[in-house]
Amino acid sequence: MSDIESPSERYDFLDWLRVIAIFVLFFFHTGMIFVGWEWHVVNEQTIPALAWPMDIAHRLRMPLLFVIAGAGMRFALRRRSVRHVLRERTLKLLLPLVVGMFLIVPPQIYVERLLDGQWHGSYLGFYVARVLQFRFYPAGDFSWHHLWFIAYLYIYVLLLLPLLPWLMRMASRIAPGKWLLLLALPLGINETLLKSLFPESHTLVSDWYTFNHYLLLTAYGYVIAFLPGAWAWLSEFRRGSLALGMASIVLLIASFQTGWVAHDSVLDHIGANVFTWACVMAVLGYGYRYLSFSNPLLAWAREASYPIYILHQTVIVLVGYKVIHEPWTPWTKYAVILVLAMAACLALYEGCVRRVPALRLVFGMKRVARRPGRLAGRATALEDVQ
Repeated sequence: MSDIESPSERYDFLDWLRVIAIFVLFFFHTGMIFVGWEWHVVNEQTIPALAWPMDIAHRLRMPLLFVIAGAGMRFALRRRSVRHVLRERTLKLLLPLVVGMFLIVPPQIYVERLLDGQWHGSYLGFYVARVLQFRFYPAGDFSWHHLWFIAYLYIYVLLLLPLLPWLMRMASRIAPGKWLLLLALPLGINETLLKSLFPESHTLVSDWYTFNHYLLLTAYGYVIAFLPGAWAWLSEFRRGSLALGMASIVLLIASFQTGWVAHDSVLDHIGANVFTWACVMAVLGYGYRYLSFSNPLLAWAREASYPIYILHQTVIVLVGYKVIHEPWTPWTKYAVILVLAMAACLALYEGCVRRVPALRLVFGMKRVARRPGRLAGRATALEDVQ
């Protein structure tokens, strides 16, 4: 019997990593206001020190979430049929996506249009006159913005679930090992071939580089969760994975500075994806080693993380819109936006979402909160990984 099927095996570490990754999104999306990249709300003064940390975080935050989501699909199938999982994922992914596009995302676009001088009236007037035209962003004002993660993940579910029988046969004959490092190569090849032709847009249509990138990562998580002993092996090899990831990024930065490697070259794409995949392997390994436990904080956070993810960017944009006009230093604004956005999301979740049955449903939560038991809690958490 594989480690996946062992009832004594613990996978709380994946919940911890998912919660941590979503927590990091607050820092990342607040940073988007100050890093000088194109975004919905931009502060006039930038924080140059954020550029490299933001670039590195961009390479790690969403890849980790998609890998965890892929593993979560596997765990959901331990106790449920493919049809059941598909029905459940439809409810937990499509419903929040549709509701989010009508209620959560439009305030972000409204603020952006105000800042750009493309709208000067009330939000209600904007919603009726612009959002309800259903013309897709950026030409129009109807979009999923940060909820692209949910849209793409649902399509990946449809693509990967039919592979279940083949994966079960394959996994029984393959052992985890250093060959897993080679999974970085398809990521690099995809970026080399498609990124310049189909730049990252999150619009699904003509977004082939990004779509394939995260499809591969979701599939990697799906496959790794099938391999007997994979998590233990990742834990044993965690130092090697981390060393490879750190070496690749140090060499890349040094090569950029000396001019040996050009940005968006083949070597850049391969090296960056070696960094991404090696670091994801390291995070999984260290997580398995040190985060394989549960406590009341995790019990709360595993339920709260998905609704907070849905809320967080809209809250950051709205808070940022008010704060960027203040005569404060950029770091002060960053800190104020970060703290206020976190506090507002927690207040909205605790005060509204988790307490109203209808809101629980549209935010992808269970209709009735359950207090997980020791073993049942593990199964529930894994099967609900988004």
